[in-house]
Amino acid sequence: MHLAHVFIGRFDLAVPLSTVLIAAMAVVAASFGLIYLLPPRPSRPERSGAVVPRPVVIGLQTVAVLIVLYLAAVGIAGNQVTVLNGAVILFWVLLIPLLPLAHCLLGGAYEVANPFALGARLVTSGASARRERDPRLDRLGYWPAVVMLFLLVWFELALRVVPSSPRALGILVVVYSLFQVAMGAWLGEEWYRGGDLFAAITALASTVAAVAVTRDNDGFVRLKLGFRPARFLPAARGREALITLWLAGVLADGVKATPIWRAVSTASQDFSASIGQVGSIDLGALLLDTTEIVVTWLAFAAFFWAFAYLAARLVRRPLGEIARIVAPSLIPIALAYLLAHNLTQILAIGPLLFSASGADVGTAAFQLQQNASHLNPPLIFLVQVSAIVLGHVIAVVMAHARLRHSKAGEELAIRADLGWLSAMLIYTATSLWVLAQPITNQG
Repeated sequence: MHLAHVFIGRFDLAVPLSTVLIAAMAVVAASFGLIYLLPPRPSRPERSGAVVPRPVVIGLQTVAVLIVLYLAAVGIAGNQVTVLNGAVILFWVLLIPLLPLAHCLLGGAYEVANPFALGARLVTSGASARRERDPRLDRLGYWPAVVMLFLLVWFELALRVVPSSPRALGILVVVYSLFQVAMGAWLGEEWYRGGDLFAAITALASTVAAVAVTRDNDGFVRLKLGFRPARFLPAARGREALITLWLAGVLADGVKATPIWRAVSTASQDFSASIGQVGSIDLGALLLDTTEIVVTWLAFAAFFWAFAYLAARLVRRPLGEIARIVAPSLIPIALAYLLAHNLTQILAIGPLLFSASGADVGTAAFQLQQNASHLNPPLIFLVQVSAIVLGHVIAVVMAHARLRHSKAGEELAIRADLGWLSAMLIYTATSLWVLAQPITNQG
């Protein structure tokens, strides 16, 4: 059995889908107006925060190390039937969506608990943590994480061998762990900012957290409180590519359910069938799925840069400057769709992590069917829509706060806001339309 996003049945919306899209866009637009009606919050310096007790830090690190060991051991030595392997369920069904989402509640947790950084410290007797930033890391920026994220999306949606092979997952976990420990020991712990995919993604998610932990320059872990929408991520090469790829990767699987892609897939069936296959890999399907991932990414990247250019022209600032300012506002949108798109598989497949051990395929399949049948499609869709609308509202707030604190200033910020708001409205309608395709009877 291959793990896939769970289909829980189609249902009829009480109102036309177009009404849902218009209402959602109206809420996002209203949030823009509310920003200017409410008095601006004064900018206050960020406090250092209280020191987190060392046992709590050790506890976080222990959990992180145990998860890596579990993924490697159970993936390699566990039951090789996909649905009966806890490592496959833990990684593909739970960790991929829930790890970033957890950082909306407690930002910086992965940075503090990073098991690979801990391994690098043990290998170098702490020298990796004290090493000054290597100039080569400035040239690399976030591009290593971009490559790793593309491979992760490609493995899941196109190659499919890794998601359906527990042993392949376990081996890749071991290889990735050794690579990350070696790179941290060689280049220092600054490597993990753009070189460890999970560190980079959780750092993105942490920007929306009102509670966060962080390690200061003296090595102490501190607890910080307060949502700061104008807080900037460290600027480095490839940051905008990472954010747009993350958003596209989350949406790419849903794009396959749209009428547009179904028509493309149908039209290319003869060509795909003529390519043949190697072993169990259908090369035609692999090429089509890879194309879909790349095209989705390029489309989102082009859309982002087009509206960043519009905002830059409105405030007469360089395109690169405005792009760096508004790119983080896509993060809450990616997080919202991450929750919405993966909600059904978390609720239906996630419980198998505890019940699949010792079961057979028939029992696990029956349990999966039961879990899915107990879900309420209209309620699920309501939660999904609410998450996406909330994500876009937060995005509007973040974009405004960043623009207001930029060189454009308060006077010109409203012009850029208007340009970027149009992008937010189109993003809202597009993501909701994509989300509705596999669950509602309206296209």
